[in-house]
Amino acid sequence: MKNDKRVTPERYQELRNKLLSGEITALTFDTQVFDRNGRTFKGGLLGELDQLKQSNIQILFTEVVRDEVENHILERHRAKALRAEEALSKLSGSLSASLAKKVSRELDSVATPETMTFIELNDFFLKTGAEMISYEEVPARALFEHYFANRAPFHKTNNKKSEFPDAMALLCLEEHSKTQGILVISEDEDWVSFCKESKTQKLHHLPDLISAFDLINSAKDEIKSVADSKFRRFVEFEQSGELLAIIEKNVVDQLHQGIEFSGKSDLDFTASCLSISILNIEHEEEHTFGTIRHDASVTVWALEKNLKVQIRAEVEFTSMNDTYMGTSIYSQLISIPATSIIRMTNDTTTVNTMFKTGIVLNLGKIRPGENL
Repeated sequence: MKNDKRVTPERYQELRNKLLSGEITALTFDTQVFDRNGRTFKGGLLGELDQLKQSNIQILFTEVVRDEVENHILERHRAKALRAEEALSKLSGSLSASLAKKVSRELDSVATPETMTFIELNDFFLKTGAEMISYEEVPARALFEHYFANRAPFHKTNNKKSEFPDAMALLCLEEHSKTQGILVISEDEDWVSFCKESKTQKLHHLPDLISAFDLINSAKDEIKSVADSKFRRFVEFEQSGELLAIIEKNVVDQLHQGIEFSGKSDLDFTASCLSISILNIEHEEEHTFGTIRHDASVTVWALEKNLKVQIRAEVEFTSMNDTYMGTSIYSQLISIPATSIIRMTNDTTTVNTMFKTGIVLNLGKIRPGENL
């Protein structure tokens, strides 16, 4: 069943806004889209999908559609191989024995349809960075709930058993859409109905790839412009020293809450830490930095670097009968690998710093009256 291919201006703008806000970050299509575009990824509209690898749109393949596409590619290559054999058979009477043998050897050296199918599919996944959604994402219970309730793609007027592949593909997409919005390309009325009725409301239907490409590319420049603007703000934020100051504050706050100390002595006493203070923090030059998300609503960077932290600990000593014996002050330099997540929206900037918990300050041999 085919759906009306028109996309209203209101619907177009609605989807465009979702792309700009980062609500939609993936695209998928059904087997019919593949069939209508020549059953090949080597040209036509499907050959243009590799442009999305450099965008914020992830191509998704359900395992069902992948298997169906693989079968259709295999059929195409087998049909080509059969036509070549038939042509050789017809020409063999007109060719010399040596030439016929040579042509036959050439045909035998060509990769099998199975190998050519594998290569074509593998090339597509490598060029586009497409991700596959496994059957395992959907419990059987969900499948049969749709079946017995006559919910899309099952309904009373069709052969319900033939809809199981579509049902599995759509339920996989619905499960995956809990984490990201998806553009679903299909002209099948059952796919359209399922998207409209989806519990997540994150399956957004479009009738064809032309509409999808037009929509994505219309938003691309604006998303890039916003991302570039945020990056300029990030550079100013970093160069002003504010970023490092916030990272240092985050580290200090967490160390005060979670650092422990250990020590040993030949004397018989109880040692307890009165206070811990951070004397100095140095940032090593070597670091890892990268953008982990960017769209019109938010850009997120990750910064990983080692911090050298000079820590001062004041330790109080008491005897076994709680008599005060004195205090000691110890200073130690420790290295902390820390990862900071910098999240910037149009209005706010937040920095969350994380490092391994349970840091222990090993003071070695300790005793009252020391100042090390």
